[in-house]
Amino acid sequence: MIRMAKAADVPAIRELAQICITAGIPATREATPAQVQAYAAECYEDMEDMLRQSGFIILVEETHGEITGYLMLDFSHVEPSTGEKQCFIVDLAVHPGKRGRFTTHRLIKKASALARARGLKYLVGMVSSSNDRTLQLGMKGLDFQVERVQVMRRTDID
Repeated sequence: MIRMAKAADVPAIRELAQICITAGIPATREATPAQVQAYAAECYEDMEDMLRQSGFIILVEETHGEITGYLMLDFSHVEPSTGEKQCFIVDLAVHPGKRGRFTTHRLIKKASALARARGLKYLVGMVSSSNDRTLQLGMKGLDFQVERVQVMRRTDID
């Protein structure tokens, strides 16, 4: 069942974030999984306050009383190159033991419906180029399109 998260869900969402966050580390970065997990814990420390913001929601999939996936959405995001309002995927996680059961499909479908109901035409997110599983799912299974590419250059090379 997909539903809006509530304050009581925050500990489970934080725990799931810690389990899943390392899958999104770009292969070009030096941060260790422990560093990324610590950063995520710090970012999500005020999740209760985040849930109180009108333009921010977290969808959760709950199965037998357990949160198996979540999708964080920012409905007040603006595309920097066009000025168009859009719904931005802040974070997405599905418990590794529950992958392959279409959780992401259900979360994205619900997010699209919510964005459309708010008059938004676009649902966007960022994915590490080394996260093949998510890229393949997004492009082939969920009809996402590559719209922009972030490039990175190390500053310690001449």
